[in-house]
Amino acid sequence: MSMISSQVRVAKPFISCPIPECSGQLEEGVVVSHLASEDVAKYHYFLELNQLDSSTKPCPQCSHFTSLKKHNPHHSEHKYKIQCSNCQFVWCFKCHAPWHNGLKCRDYRKGDKLLRTWASVIEHGQRNAQKCPQCRIHIQRTEGCDHMTCTQCNTNFCYRCGERYRHLRLEPFTLSFFFFFCAALVTSSPIFVGRFFGDHTSNLSVFGCKYRYLPDKPHLRRLIRGSVCATKVLIAPVVILLVVVLGALALVIGNIITHMNTHAH
Repeated sequence: MSMISSQVRVAKPFISCPIPECSGQLEEGVVVSHLASEDVAKYHYFLELNQLDSSTKPCPQCSHFTSLKKHNPHHSEHKYKIQCSNCQFVWCFKCHAPWHNGLKCRDYRKGDKLLRTWASVIEHGQRNAQKCPQCRIHIQRTEGCDHMTCTQCNTNFCYRCGERYRHLRLEPFTLSFFFFFCAALVTSSPIFVGRFFGDHTSNLSVFGCKYRYLPDKPHLRRLIRGSVCATKVLIAPVVILLVVVLGALALVIGNIITHMNTHAH
C-alpha cells in the first residue's frame, strides 16, 4: 500500500509532499492518480468533510451532508432533530447519533447500542468508525494505526478508546515550574519530557490508552500506572542533579586539560 493510500485510509485528505525539501501539499489530481478506485470516493468524501463548517455534518447512516441552518433554520424544541433527505434516517445533529426523543445527548450515549453496533469493527466491508471527542463527528478507518486526526476540527485522538491523544505538554503556563525547569536543564526540546513520562502509546504511562495495558482491570491499571508515574516524579530530581554534576565535572576537566595544553606549549 502506498504512502498516499495509507494517509487517505486514516482520513487525512491533505497529504504533504514526500520530498523532504518541500513543505507543500500534493494537488488533488496527483493524489487521485495514485489511489485505487475504491479509495477515490473516500478521498473526495474526506476532502469535502474537511471544508465544511460546524453547521454541516454527514448523516451517520449514509454520509449524506446536511446543513443545520438549511434543515432547521428556526429555533424550536427539536432544533437538532434531522431527517436525512437521502435515506430518511432520523438523527441528532448535536451528538451525531440516532435521534433520542426525550433524552439528553449524554444520557443517550451511555446506553446507545445501535450506535455501538454501527461504529464497531465489522468484516465484509461494513462501516467502522470512531467518534471525534471534540466535534462528535464519526471518522472511518479501514486500515492504519490507531492515531486518528479529525478532518473537521484537527483533533488528534485514539481509534481504539476514542480519547484524545494525551501527553505532557511542555508549556510554562500549563506545567508546574518544576517540570519545566527540569526539562530546560536536560534538553531544549520537549522530547525528553515526553519520553520520560510517556504518552498515549505507552503501556505504563498515566497518559496511555486503556486498551494497551490491563484493559479488563481498570483499577489495577490505574494503580500500577500511578505508581510508575509517582516513582518517576521522585527520581526526576536525582536524574537532574546527576546530569548537572556530570556537566560540571566535564566542564572542569575540560578547563584543566586546556590549561595543561596551554602551559605545555
